[in-house]
Amino acid sequence: EGWGSGWYVRYTLVMLVCTMALVILSHHVLVRMGHERYERVTAVGYSCVVFGWMTVLSVRQPTSSISLLGYVRLPVNLAPFGSLIFTSVVVPQASFVGHLAGIVAGYAVAWGAFAWMNWWWTGALALATATAIATSLDATTDLFDFPAARRLRSMTLAGWQPASAGAGSRGAFAGVGRKLGGGAPTDMTDSNV
Repeated sequence: EGWGSGWYVRYTLVMLVCTMALVILSHHVLVRMGHERYERVTAVGYSCVVFGWMTVLSVRQPTSSISLLGYVRLPVNLAPFGSLIFTSVVVPQASFVGHLAGIVAGYAVAWGAFAWMNWWWTGALALATATAIATSLDATTDLFDFPAARRLRSMTLAGWQPASAGAGSRGAFAGVGRKLGGGAPTDMTDSNV
């Protein structure tokens, strides 16, 4: 398959979703293994997808080489791992797990694991991703706090009550946390968490 814009959009979306899933799974496994510091780690940004594209390029153009800071010539098939190490040294707070997930997703794309992904599936994945992002923003910010959104929310959730409705306004999904851009909620029954 070619390298055109459609191919780029399709597989960027695939790598975005794959890296998110791999990061969540990795953090879950790390927490289960006793690394509690991963309970509160957040990963944001597009760099995981950049690492994925770097990996796709390294698989599709294995004979090329790149120069690191003008001193070291690195075969392009090692570039994702060299960049991972370099980024971890220069920017220690960068997400090592997120960048590694991007490399893994890049190999999956380059080796054809998502060759079945046509435009119908791309649209379905885009819609699911947009819905997940909107739901997350609605739960953690006041971005959708305007009259039309409140009416729509009350119409779609009217009559639906979670099994443990006494657990707060979000039922079983109520938790402790912080709103993006704000402090800790004082009362879970009237927070957007």
